Amino acid sequence: MKLSSLIKNLYQQIFVGIVIEHTSMRVCVQMRKGNGVVKEACKEFEISQATPSSEVNNYIKNFMDESPFSYVAVLNDAITQGAVPTCSMHEAQKYSDLGSCVTLCNENRWMVYSEKSELNALQRRFSQTGVDFIFSPFFVLSAFFADKILLKPSLYVLIQEGALSLCVFSAGELLFATHYITTDAVESETMSEELEESMEESLGFNLDEDFSVNLDEIDNLDELDALDDLDNLQDLDDLDELDEIEDFEESLNEAVEKSEIALEEAKTKYDIKIDDFSDDYKRFQLIQAALHQFYNDEKYSSQFIEDIYIADACKTGHDLEGFLEEELFASVYKRNIDMNKELIKMAVAEAKHAI
Repeated sequence: MKLSSLIKNLYQQIFVGIVIEHTSMRVCVQMRKGNGVVKEACKEFEISQATPSSEVNNYIKNFMDESPFSYVAVLNDAITQGAVPTCSMHEAQKYSDLGSCVTLCNENRWMVYSEKSELNALQRRFSQTGVDFIFSPFFVLSAFFADKILLKPSLYVLIQEGALSLCVFSAGELLFATHYITTDAVESETMSEELEESMEESLGFNLDEDFSVNLDEIDNLDELDALDDLDNLQDLDDLDELDEIEDFEESLNEAVEKSEIALEEAKTKYDIKIDDFSDDYKRFQLIQAALHQFYNDEKYSSQFIEDIYIADACKTGHDLEGFLEEELFASVYKRNIDMNKELIKMAVAEAKHAI
């Protein structure tokens, strides 16, 4: 055994796993000695702009001060990230422009990538505690489903509160991967377009055109106020004409009122339709779009997907499974995943490998 290993065994090792959400940050800490866990603690903090507060930093530092061997692992929350089925930079360019990205190869078979500026920003956010490991969600998926990715072609999905990561593995080989941000703050452009098209098709009108109202025409009704001036009336014929104009004004007002009611009803119907689109249905749409890309883009070695494995980090309901089974005719298997503990598990393996 190396001297460094002997020294490490004399101390507790501190492993910190951090998962960043849009408005919160969950931190889990394991104090380990040898192969066992001596103590474990987890806490969730409210944050702003995905940046750890002084409270978060102090919480982590208090644990790190207990041992000279401390490791901080963070899940990569970059918007621009993904994975490609090659470790050749030349081959990778046909899948994505990686000129401004940092890449990491996995067993010389496939690699993950992330925008360099976003990784640098992530490290700056944790400058007070430091970051030892930044794990890609695709590495998390491949580790979490290590017993499945060696089998037939299957789709693997990691569901987080604000993100969706998808990849296809066959016999241990990565065939396809994509990553979506699903938070309202940074909503996917693809998702917005798909939802709008779905709304217009189901309701039968164009949101931009059919919800337009010519305010100038409505304002012209104010001119009818001039009819109240009766000083110029000379005979009964004038009164008859006034009656006709007043009748016209009444009919026009009724028409405008009916139009406003119809417009309000249409808007209400649209709002109800939007509300009916649950988070699970939105996720289903993204999964469906990803599979469509996998099947139809010649860059990918597409194979038919019969099985879908879901790692659920936010405890969704059963709606998504139903959508996938009914619409895609796939067999769906879902496992709950504790992202913080999974990060710690991966960090422990990396720390052992580094000894």
